[in-house]
Amino acid sequence: KSTMSITIIAIASLCILGAATGSFISVLIYRLHHGKPGILSGRSRCPDCDTQLQTKDLIPLVSFIALRGKCRYCSKEISYMYPLLELVTAALFGIFFLKFPFVNELLHFDGTLLVQYALYAFFTFILVFTFFFDLRYHHVADEILLPAILVGLVATLIPGQPNLVDALLGMIIPVGFFGLQLLISKGKWIGAGDLRIGALMGIMLGWQLTIVALMLSYIVGSVISIFIALKKHKFYGVQVPF
Repeated sequence: KSTMSITIIAIASLCILGAATGSFISVLIYRLHHGKPGILSGRSRCPDCDTQLQTKDLIPLVSFIALRGKCRYCSKEISYMYPLLELVTAALFGIFFLKFPFVNELLHFDGTLLVQYALYAFFTFILVFTFFFDLRYHHVADEILLPAILVGLVATLIPGQPNLVDALLGMIIPVGFFGLQLLISKGKWIGAGDLRIGALMGIMLGWQLTIVALMLSYIVGSVISIFIALKKHKFYGVQVPF
């Protein structure tokens, strides 16, 4: 019972942390894309009426539900991207504790598991940001991806991560694969930003899992692209974020 209690408390706490992280990601996405000053500071404002938001308007998930998905001040609908982003990040932060239970029922911390958890949380931050940024604006932010690639290389020293050789080979495979498509299509099939995504993918996964990830990404991407094309009633010239 004690072990179960600690696990529940830990997961709940990490989910709250994940939701708050997701909320921060949503702010970061908007400010980076629009070049807003004070990326890491400054008060949030409604993108429609520019009213400064209060603390009660910024509680992850809770505020969206309480406001029924509308701005308190101008009644414009709030994008579902915000609660979805917070929910996804919260769920991942909680789930990763099951893989890396860094605290036990005696409140003893396992340093190795804690570092591994922190690395997964960091990559979650980067990948969730990149997914929603690309989904919304159809490009990637080097301010986020390039430092993440450097962190990924340093992370090869952490137990359980691909070693440096596997990570570098993993980076070469998608960069070469995407780069070839970029050259052949002259940018019509794939964007240059996908090279940085591929580099991060390879460093995170190592070359073996990178091959699997590439295969799965194209299978899933193809299925989703078909649905998008059917919805738009055209199969040519449809842009789908990778």
